[in-house]
Amino acid sequence: MANRYVAGASGLPFAVLRGYVGTDLPRVTPTIKQITCPFTGEELAAVPALNPDVTIIHAQRADRHGNVQLWGLLGVQKEAVLAADTSLVTVEEIVDELTPVPGAIVLPAWAVTLVAEVPGGAHPSYAQGYSERDNDYYSAWDAIGSDRETFQRWLGDHIFAGTPTIGDQS
Repeated sequence: MANRYVAGASGLPFAVLRGYVGTDLPRVTPTIKQITCPFTGEELAAVPALNPDVTIIHAQRADRHGNVQLWGLLGVQKEAVLAADTSLVTVEEIVDELTPVPGAIVLPAWAVTLVAEVPGGAHPSYAQGYSERDNDYYSAWDAIGSDRETFQRWLGDHIFAGTPTIGDQS
C-alpha cells in the first residue's frame, strides 16, 4: 500500500518493488504484476498507483493559511494526502505561525483541501506532543469490532448519537 500511495503522489501509474517475488501473491492477486527491469533484467513486482477520492488524516497543527505540520510516526499520511483528489486534515490546533519541530514535515496549503480544528481527534491513537494512546480503548475494541450487534450498538452510542441517520425524517 505504501508504494501504491507513493506512486499516486508522484503522478505515476504504478510502483515497482522487490516484494512478492518468489511468492504466490502475484498469481492470486490481479493488482500485482511481474515486470522485468529494462536496465538489469531483474524480475520485479509492479502495483498500480493508489489515488483516493478523499484522504482524511489527523495532524498536530495548521497555520491560518492552511499549511499543515505533523511529526512523529507519519506512516504514509503525506503520500496519501498528495495522492488524493480531496484531503481533509483535522488538527489539534490552528496557530498563527508554524514553528520548527525536529523531524516535522509541512504539507503545503495547495495540497490540502480543508483543515478542521479537532482537539483530541486522533483518539484512541495519539498525536505526538498533544495526547497519549488510549490502550484501554484499543483492548476493548477487539470485543466491539468482532461482534456485529455490539459494533452496531457502539456506532449508535458513539457515532450516530444525536445525529439523524439515513431515512430519519426528524
